[in-house]
Amino acid sequence: MEGLAWDDSCKIDIPLIDERNQRLMEIAAKLQELAAVKRKKEEDFENIGEALADIMEFARMHFNEEERILVGKQYPELNQHKREHKRFIKKLMGFRRLFSEDPAKVSDDATAYVASWLPDHIKEEDARYAPFIRVQNYLAECQAMGRRGRS
Repeated sequence: MEGLAWDDSCKIDIPLIDERNQRLMEIAAKLQELAAVKRKKEEDFENIGEALADIMEFARMHFNEEERILVGKQYPELNQHKREHKRFIKKLMGFRRLFSEDPAKVSDDATAYVASWLPDHIKEEDARYAPFIRVQNYLAECQAMGRRGRS
């Protein structure tokens, strides 16, 4: 499995979202690194469990923030985007539940899922809304400049 890493292909040119996506990728890379350890000890599984919790917690915060932005800009495909987020969180919740039963299998499955879903989501789903948000931001700036010019 290829290592997760942030690079320019992940940028959508919306600074706050890029910053949060980069942090999410860093947490996912940590999970991947922990899961890659051969002959895991109990401590390794504890660290993997913590990394799973961290990625879920950060993803929830980030997704809520991202969705607030999309609501504010009246993004027309918001519901579809929210469904993607919910699916991801639900899948992570399932992994965390199963983790106590079979940590070795779940850590590999969870890592593979995150390593596949996250870059795809950023490069496809987030990249899909980025031009819309940039245009909305530009129009808002133009409107604000027009109001200042009339004052």
